Amino acid sequence: MKRIQFYEYSGFLGQNGEVTSSIAQLSLRPQEVQFLKTISESVFRGKRIFDIGATEIRATSLVGVVAFGNVQIEILPKLIKFEHDSDKKLRASILKNLMFMLSYTNCVETADAGVGNLSEKSDSFIEAYIGIFASRLLSHLIRFGTPKDYVSKEENLSVIRGRIAFSKHSSLNCFDQSKVFCAFSEFSENNPLSQAFKYVAQNLLKFTSSPDNSNTLNRCVGMLDGVVAKYISPSELTRAVVGKKNPNFVALISLLKMFLAKMRPEFGGTPEQKVFTLLFDMNELFEDFIFQSLKRHSTLLEIEVTAQKKRRLVSEERDLAGSRSWSPKKLFDTFTDISIKPKIGKEFIIDTKYKVISNEKSHYGISNQDAYQILAYRQIHKQNGEEPSVALLYPLGETALQKEFRITGSNSTFSAWTIDVSRDLKSSMNSFIEDLRVLIAHGTEVFEKDEAA
Repeated sequence: MKRIQFYEYSGFLGQNGEVTSSIAQLSLRPQEVQFLKTISESVFRGKRIFDIGATEIRATSLVGVVAFGNVQIEILPKLIKFEHDSDKKLRASILKNLMFMLSYTNCVETADAGVGNLSEKSDSFIEAYIGIFASRLLSHLIRFGTPKDYVSKEENLSVIRGRIAFSKHSSLNCFDQSKVFCAFSEFSENNPLSQAFKYVAQNLLKFTSSPDNSNTLNRCVGMLDGVVAKYISPSELTRAVVGKKNPNFVALISLLKMFLAKMRPEFGGTPEQKVFTLLFDMNELFEDFIFQSLKRHSTLLEIEVTAQKKRRLVSEERDLAGSRSWSPKKLFDTFTDISIKPKIGKEFIIDTKYKVISNEKSHYGISNQDAYQILAYRQIHKQNGEEPSVALLYPLGETALQKEFRITGSNSTFSAWTIDVSRDLKSSMNSFIEDLRVLIAHGTEVFEKDEAA
């Protein structure tokens, strides 16, 4: 198995331990590079996994795993821990933070024990999740046995079982009265949940390079010996209610659904066409993590928080070739990332941007588009003549930033802040929330300054 490690918005770790974007140093054949380009452009609608040119390749904001043939590519977040280092402890800290964020935002339910232990034991994103799934499945099978459930079946039988399906019976058995076509339920281990468990376990064996994971998965497959492995749509598993109050079982089903969602229709065709992708957009994950952090601590912070608040850019229109009179017309949807209403004070809008900010860059790395967008939110969400406070929030890179900018010719301002997501998030949530509290407090101060002006 060829294992290649990329960093988001950057290149890959070369054999000399340095990060490079040179395709010449990528240990892939030309046809594999071309196949990777095809995958990159087709997995996500409107997004590319990699920017691939004639001589260079860089990852985008998508992190996770891409596997095909004997190639396994892992893309790690850069800003969760921004140093480039091949040290296993550093990789473990990156995985731990990423897995914690995915669990905290309910993207992937893994439970705390799984996040901490598996990320520290594994040096691979995919191996960590395979390990969590395999160990939980094995524990469940040892403790409860193969899941059994009633399975609906239809068969042409010699005796009546269940109910007679008269329409099919009359068409099939009009000349043979010795048979009865029946519909019935059978309590069986060969049910959709068990079939999905075995299907995922068998296919994960193709991607794991960990002896421990292989051993655990093989034990799971052996214990499901009487079950026919079958792809089951994740939506079909929503009725799996056995043990639903057990957090470990809920996490197991969540991982099962996640793997199933990534395994279709990739498993099929030639070996090189068998593709597995487990990817997450860090732009979306960063926004959702900030929102969930605020929402879960809203009582402590004394705020109400809303995600993706919709507001129309246009409220009226008039026909300049006609009557020229204004009439109500709502056009052009806009969605703020996060809207906050403090217990005392006015609305505060945060627009998260997952990108590198630095004092060394022009405008500190804040794009014109970012500034225009946040100012548009300030104008659109004005109520009763009062504008909300607005801030751009970026992950902390190498430079901390806490700036407020006043707009030329007005008293309107916007802020740009960074917040550290490279700390151990699991053990440092209190300090993380305190940093958000400071940001919210600053939003209230902005109102006071504007009113005084």
